[in-house]
Amino acid sequence: MQQGPPDEQIAAYEAAIATLETTLAGNPNSALVKQLRHELGGDQVLELTAIALLQKKARHKLGPGIWWATDRALQQATPWQVAKLKASWFGEQLVYDLCCGIGGDAIQLAKRPGQPQGVIAVDIDPVIIAYAAANLRHACSETQLDCEVAETRCQDVLQLEIPAHAAIHLDPDRRIGGKRTTRPEDYQPQLSEVMPRIKAAPAAIIKLAPAAKLDLDPDLGEHAHRCWISLAGSVREQSLLLGDALTRAGMISGSLSAIAVNNRGSVARFDLGDYPVAKLDSLRVASVASPGRWIVDPDAAIRAAGLTEAFAMEHGLKTLGGPPGFLTSEGDLDSETLEKVRLIATVGEVIWSGSCDERKIRRELRRRNSHAERIKVRGSGHDPAVLSKRFRECGETPIGLWIGRAGRGVFAAFSD
Repeated sequence: MQQGPPDEQIAAYEAAIATLETTLAGNPNSALVKQLRHELGGDQVLELTAIALLQKKARHKLGPGIWWATDRALQQATPWQVAKLKASWFGEQLVYDLCCGIGGDAIQLAKRPGQPQGVIAVDIDPVIIAYAAANLRHACSETQLDCEVAETRCQDVLQLEIPAHAAIHLDPDRRIGGKRTTRPEDYQPQLSEVMPRIKAAPAAIIKLAPAAKLDLDPDLGEHAHRCWISLAGSVREQSLLLGDALTRAGMISGSLSAIAVNNRGSVARFDLGDYPVAKLDSLRVASVASPGRWIVDPDAAIRAAGLTEAFAMEHGLKTLGGPPGFLTSEGDLDSETLEKVRLIATVGEVIWSGSCDERKIRRELRRRNSHAERIKVRGSGHDPAVLSKRFRECGETPIGLWIGRAGRGVFAAFSD
């Protein structure tokens, strides 16, 4: 698909991908594969075979369908749940999706509700932009959208003319020499080269690595918002929001937030509110050496954003061994606070705690006819998978096991 197949061949190729995926799971040397080689050519079947082998991962990331992808492009593609959230922050504006890859974000921009002015997906790689075009056609046809809302261009984004009224989504390449980088100055294109266009756009979102440290000039920093987004407990990206995108998202200029998205696309958010970002480094909440009545593990987006102590302060919690550990409440939490915490953190009501001695843990589990179904570890070298096997025979009732470091020791706690 070096230049992209004609429209009439897309359906035939996608049918071949589906056939190859099914066939490769059984007999790779089947007659069907030989038939496809005869009909489509050996080189084309090799390309389609590589794509077929990625379909399970692609559906997990992009949703149901047949998706054109390379392994590298699929790794960088935005999961549909996160892309749908970001797309909503653009309203109905025309959006230029720069460095679009195989179209993870562009698909959701095309599928925005209402009457979106469309998306123009741009990438410099001719193969990848051909894949993006096929993916956009597929997504539009599956949802009965007018495919004219989605356009693709193979072009260097630095040479691109962008209308003054158009919004921008930018997903720069974060792999240099095949290795991931968290340094924005190493991205391609370099952010310094693209930033003048970003500043001029009425709305913009830049996708960054979760660990990226971005030095913004004071004027831009005051009008930007940095948001860390997780999916099913794993941080996927850091987003920099500017202009109307920031306003539509309900974010505060110059501040930080963390958003947890689940596999169904539901969203929970924690932000600093009016608390100054400049005071975060000096913020300290009390630390205790053992769990209280409740034990809490904030979502990974909160930790990645450096908001663990702000989260603890907001909800009257203390740290167990400092910010890298779990949080706890020594007293009761009212129902409203507990509900808010549970939206974006794992919460357990402690029924036992003590030193992390495996013989003691096994004895306590057997006394309760229980086994550790969910094990969470922070600050120690314990492997949850190994512990789960060791404690499986201790009883029938599933409970939670928390292991963390506080002070000089390591504690264990059970929760319902």
